[in-house]
Amino acid sequence: MPPVKSLDSFDFNAVPMLSKAQVMALVAGDSWLETGANLLVFGPPGGGQSHLAAAIGLGLIENGWRVLFARTTDLVQRLQVARRELALEAAIARLDKYHLLILDDLADVTKDQAETSVLFELISARYERRSVLITANQPFGEWNRIFPDPAMTLAAVDRLVHHATILELNVESYRRRAAVERRKGPGRPPTRATPNTPAE
Repeated sequence: MPPVKSLDSFDFNAVPMLSKAQVMALVAGDSWLETGANLLVFGPPGGGQSHLAAAIGLGLIENGWRVLFARTTDLVQRLQVARRELALEAAIARLDKYHLLILDDLADVTKDQAETSVLFELISARYERRSVLITANQPFGEWNRIFPDPAMTLAAVDRLVHHATILELNVESYRRRAAVERRKGPGRPPTRATPNTPAE
């Protein structure tokens, strides 16, 4: 899990459309993880999706569930290596030990047939058996930028949403908000201010 990404440090006030009670229910885990349901978190870049996903994952680990957090591109590259070694099926099967697989930044996957086909195989293998949490900054309508084949896009979305909770964080980028706040700060401290001396 990324460090310091907990529910305690997540600013729910900055995301008014997100129900804290719903998130806490998801962290309890039992019903959705036992049935292999999914969680999809959408929002603009910097909207807090990765923080929320990591915080939910950490909460689930604390409640006894097995969770793997991975950048989607990193995991896809590992699966591609497994495919080249004719061990893709075994690599995907090893991921079954995790009740939840968090795929962060789905849109970072390049529109490459080899990459997206292993991603699709992973999604298909876990369908209705093991849960996936995906963060993305692109709505479903733009997933054709990820999957080169329209039929594959449709099939991937269909499997993910069939049993899914969708959270939308439609907020301004956290990083942009923080930058604006820094610019609006109190100004230079008095000890650094130019002394107000009369002109000679």
